[in-house]
Amino acid sequence: MNKFYINGKLIHKASNHNTKRCEVEKWVFLPHSDFERLKANPYQEHEAITAARDLMYEDKNAYHCIMLLDEYGEDGLLIEAEGFDYPRLSMFVPDAKSIYERYQTSEPELKLHDMIKDTVEKIAELAHKDKTDFTSADMIDMDEVESLIKNAIVQQLAQRYDIKMAKNTDIGVAFQPDIHVEAEKLTELKFYCPLKVQREIKPTFDEDEDEFFEDTEELSDFEALEYESEISDAIEAYQSDEEENRGIMAYLGDRKRFADKVYSIFPSVVKVGDRLMGVFTCQICGELDSYEYDELLQELRGQASDGWGESFEQHEIHTSEGDIYVSFYDTCGAWELLTEEEVKAAPESPSEDIGMRM
Repeated sequence: MNKFYINGKLIHKASNHNTKRCEVEKWVFLPHSDFERLKANPYQEHEAITAARDLMYEDKNAYHCIMLLDEYGEDGLLIEAEGFDYPRLSMFVPDAKSIYERYQTSEPELKLHDMIKDTVEKIAELAHKDKTDFTSADMIDMDEVESLIKNAIVQQLAQRYDIKMAKNTDIGVAFQPDIHVEAEKLTELKFYCPLKVQREIKPTFDEDEDEFFEDTEELSDFEALEYESEISDAIEAYQSDEEENRGIMAYLGDRKRFADKVYSIFPSVVKVGDRLMGVFTCQICGELDSYEYDELLQELRGQASDGWGESFEQHEIHTSEGDIYVSFYDTCGAWELLTEEEVKAAPESPSEDIGMRM
């Protein structure tokens, strides 16, 4: 039999294991490296704790806490910060991810699980009486299974940030809609960044080296504006089928520290004053707290430099003047992400550099 194990810390000659009720007000996913740092040194400040500071306090009935979960691990840290930016009270919780998953498990799912266990017991009993073949429809009430599955789907939908209402509308008529869902209205956030546009120079032949040399030239803001339509068409053509509804967010479902509230991210380019700028248009459900907002900015920065942007800049865009390459990130120059309000407030000068802020 496989052994069960958990990460834990046993107390030497513990005097007692008395407990007090802890209510988890919010579940927060952290990058693995952040979680490991806090686990090793629980007195560190962290942005996730600051963002949820008002949720944590103690009253006569309970500690009101947040649970920090390792995004790519299994364990958690139960935190009560008492109004500070670091854990004043904390507890390591082994296998906290499974607690979170059980917390999200609906009552119909639990009933379905019990039904499976009961059926396994029945089949095992009959197998010991030399019965070897079984018909599942005889062992399980399929109508009840279907009803439980529908209700489980509805309850899970209702738990999502982006769903306003979900209900089972089954009236027992075949081929009629039996689930009604209304989505929350999404709000839009746009983040702008400078572009680096390069054009290929015709190859030159070096007689001494006896070979051709290829090179590129960086275009000015004014020159880059001439290729707005070609760049926009290239971005649209570069989009895969998986990105049709959610853009590059389709690949970021594991970023649980903000993914539940960010529905889509679409890159594009737009003329701003006398320059062409890159844009990440994000559709958001509800409001992002300060930690989620910062994590989204970090993700967009990573997509511009190493993710989507790095891949896109390697694809040539054909124009009548030659092939061009577009980068949403420039390690050699000043770079930052700007909100729509910051872009509108910035001086309209193509020659003025944007200062580094991230």
